[in-house]
Amino acid sequence: MNSSFTRKMQALFLLFLGSSLVFLSKASAATTPTMIIEEAKFAIDQARRAGADKEALDDLVAARSWLSQAEKEYEAKKGFLARLTSSEAKDREIIYLGTMAKLKAQTAEAKAKKVSVLTSLKDSRRELSDYQNAVEVMKKKLAEVEKAREIQAKAEEERKALEEVRRKAAELEEQKKRELLEAQRRAAELEALKQKEIQASRLEESARLAQKERELAEAKLKAEQMAAQQAREAAELKAKEERLTIEREKLVVLQKKAEALAREKTMLSEAGKIPRAVVKAGDQEIVITLLAINLFTPSTEISESGQEILDQVGTFLKKYPEHKIVLRGHTDSTGSESANRAISEKRAAKVRDYLVAYQNLNPSRVTSEGLGPSQPVASNATEAGRALNRRVEIAVQTGE
Repeated sequence: MNSSFTRKMQALFLLFLGSSLVFLSKASAATTPTMIIEEAKFAIDQARRAGADKEALDDLVAARSWLSQAEKEYEAKKGFLARLTSSEAKDREIIYLGTMAKLKAQTAEAKAKKVSVLTSLKDSRRELSDYQNAVEVMKKKLAEVEKAREIQAKAEEERKALEEVRRKAAELEEQKKRELLEAQRRAAELEALKQKEIQASRLEESARLAQKERELAEAKLKAEQMAAQQAREAAELKAKEERLTIEREKLVVLQKKAEALAREKTMLSEAGKIPRAVVKAGDQEIVITLLAINLFTPSTEISESGQEILDQVGTFLKKYPEHKIVLRGHTDSTGSESANRAISEKRAAKVRDYLVAYQNLNPSRVTSEGLGPSQPVASNATEAGRALNRRVEIAVQTGE
């Protein structure tokens, strides 16, 4: 069915094309340049409305090209030199160009409508298929309803049979209850006799247990007195040992503090030899401050002087591989908060990358962060103060 429809559409298209060519041969006799140009414009607009810009773009573009040539020739005809030449020949040329533009537009419109018709045909077939599927589903549902009725009838029969079974079970249950009550009554009588015998036996056992408990109480008292004495002696010994342990721990802490102070003093002395660096001891860290002007180029790359400084920083840091390092970037307050924070992060990251790449520092011991203008060391009101605030701090962690 699809191939037959396609052949019919192709035949109609060829018929349309043939009639258009005949029209082209006769158009010059009954059409003026102005009329054919307007007709071509109208045909192009109709093709575009039919969807040719999506389904027959090549023909639509060709139609616009023919129309553009016709309009150019029409404008040229109005010129001074054109008035000196044969007007009839120029009119035929314009009519030819306009007619070709109109034919191309009509061709594009026909192709677009053909695609539209095919699309509609596909939608109709799909709807028919959906309807047929729905009919099949309804047939299946009717079959399921009939089957459900049969199942319901069987279920009703089974329900009645179940009620009969339940009635018989209830009668048996009632009979069992009566037999159970009789058995419980007899068991109660036997239990009463048994309890009398047990009571007499318990009285005799209680007298023997009372005597044993008195003896055990006396032995327990003596044992508790001895245990208390031993506990006091053990507590005194433990207290002495704990005091001794505390004193030893204090001594170890003092020794560690002394060693840490000595090591920190040595580190401060060695760090102080780094050129253009300001070194100070912080809270469980030694901070080496380097001004950005000594480290970076205007494009925030490590300068040659910055490389020399960082090489000596790396030599110092490699002497103490067990210490973590935190690189903190700082800026002055000029500019926005977000921009300054990004610049400070970039400066700290550049220093970290250089120390890891060229001084072979372990990347796991070096971290970087940007603090922007949040921690100034000088006033941002002067250029000198702002220069001091633009810095990178290398914090060597000395605490536990």
